[in-house]
Formats: sequence, C-alpha cells, structure tokens
Amino acid sequence: MDKNAPKTYARVMKWFVITLCVAFLFTSLYLDIWKHLEGPNYRSGIGVVPILLAANVCLGIYYNLSVWYKITDRMIMGMFITLIGAALTLIINFTFIPAYGMYACAWATLAAYGSMMFISYFMGQKYFPVPYAIKRISGYLTLMLLCYFAERGVAHFTDIVVVKLSVATILMLAFLFLVITLEKKELKNMPIIGKLIS
Repeated sequence: MDKNAPKTYARVMKWFVITLCVAFLFTSLYLDIWKHLEGPNYRSGIGVVPILLAANVCLGIYYNLSVWYKITDRMIMGMFITLIGAALTLIINFTFIPAYGMYACAWATLAAYGSMMFISYFMGQKYFPVPYAIKRISGYLTLMLLCYFAERGVAHFTDIVVVKLSVATILMLAFLFLVITLEKKELKNMPIIGKLIS
C-alpha cells in the first residue's frame, strides 16, 4: 500500500465534508424555494428535511471512514457497526413513532448514522490511523449548523420571503468565503479553481 495513502484519505475526507456542508446549506437554507417544487400534500413533512440531510452528512462521512476495515480485512467489524445502527433505528422508531410520527423516523436515522460515524472513526484510528483534519472538519460542520440555525432564527421572526432568502444567501456566501480563505493554498493547486481565485 502507498505510504502516502493515509494523507490522501485525510485530504479526500476534508474536501468531501466541505462538499457535504455546501450541499446541506444549499438545500436547507432555501427550503422556502424548494418546497414549491413539491405538491401541497408533501409540504407538511418539510420539517424533517434538515434532520435527514444531517443524517446523510453523517452517512457520507461514515462511508469515507469505512475504508479502514476494508483495507485491514476486518469486514466483520463493519457488519457489527451496521448492526448497531440498525438496532438504534428499530429501538427509537418503536419507542417514539406513536408519539412523534415521521420526526421519530428522521431522528432515528440521524442517531443511527451519527453513531456509526463516531464508532467507525474511533475504531479506525486504532487499526488504521489516518491524520484527518479533525479540528478543521469539526469547524466546518459546526459552522454549517450555526448558519442553518441562524437562518431558522430569522425565519422565526419574519415570514417575508425576500428577507429570509437574503439572509440565506448571506450565510451561504459567508460559508463559502471562509472555506476559500482557509483552503486558499490548496485551491490554488487545483487547475480550474486555482485560476479563478489567483
């Protein structure tokens, strides 16, 4: 195996998380637009979308982390991690669906994928250490959530669509600006993007 593989996995993970964050924000910040693409009968479930988006962020990260048990031939551990996620899903759904309906399903999905992500990370660092940029990745994920909750906070006080979309756009651009600022060195080495920001 290439001795530089762990560094490559770490770099791929960082940019994958950045992509996930942008996708999350692009979808969740503009729900007032996207909801009109659905029929009125489906709009009552719009509230679960951010929860499921967050769950899929965790799932995406988990898929990237899972390289450790494939490389080290410990596929059985991957099976156990999946079973833990499945068990959490069943327990939370069985317990809370009667009272909370589809929201219980959404939170169960987030709990399952989030747990799988954390378990895979800590086990992976034991069997196949990868120098992930944890502080940077955690910072992007935290900022992503802060942007989302800031937009929701504004939406709580106003129903004016123009105001909400303006705030959403400002937050989206602020996130992208921060990424470009922090990752400028790497971005300059990317053929197409490097020309745009240089």
